[in-house]
Amino acid sequence: MPDDLIPFLGGVALLILYLVWSAATEMGSRWPGSNAKTKD
Repeated sequence: MPDDLIPFLGGVALLILYLVWSAATEMGSRWPGSNAKTKD
């Protein structure tokens, strides 16, 4: 496995996690610590 691939996969994983988190908070999810409730 090339060493250049590891940081790339890490960045992609962080991007996906951010997109999932932002989508979940936009929908007013039940996750603790989310500020989505103040938007309603």
